[in-house]
Amino acid sequence: MEENKKYSRYGAVLYFILKLVSKTLRFQMVKSDKVDPADNYTYGFWHNKLVIASLCLGYTEKAAVLASPSKDGELIAVPLEKLGFKVVRGSSNKESVKSLIKLIGLVRKGYNAGTPVDGPKGPIYKVKPGMLYIAQKSGKKMIPVGGAFSNAWVFEKAWDKFNFPKPFSRVACVVGDPIEIPKDADLDEYALKIEAEIHRLDREAEELLKK
Repeated sequence: MEENKKYSRYGAVLYFILKLVSKTLRFQMVKSDKVDPADNYTYGFWHNKLVIASLCLGYTEKAAVLASPSKDGELIAVPLEKLGFKVVRGSSNKESVKSLIKLIGLVRKGYNAGTPVDGPKGPIYKVKPGMLYIAQKSGKKMIPVGGAFSNAWVFEKAWDKFNFPKPFSRVACVVGDPIEIPKDADLDEYALKIEAEIHRLDREAEELLKK
């Protein structure tokens, strides 16, 4: 418990650093014209691009995210809460029924929901079925999101090689087409599909930064 409190304090510091740095960033965003602003969705992105997703997708009154109950999750949850997101604590593994049911309920009530699809502990760039399960059971389409920084600190010792933008960097975010996950879909097959699409969108974001 004391360890989590310590990481909660670190999270508060991280939030203020992010707020300061974000004021210096230059954003470029490309969004699919198939995204209906009147509808709500689930969003999938890589764990190391969490900062891009949080800043570029924009906060709405009904936006929920899934964060791990671990100390690392506390580090991420605090800044997200301060940014205005409703944070559901739990794992993105399909077996973590309680947190998944809560998030499914929020999506059905009109919330947009997102979580790193390869989190909370990896392996990196491998889509897990949890978030796909939320999209499938809520009946809402999943939107893959790619992104890139022109200049960032990369935490090489972290399992996800977490990216944090350096001041005055350019940030590119590419929001893909909504993908429906049918009730009878094979989630492992769709995981591979989403995985390939996020990689493609990441490459598109990197190309944007070259222009």
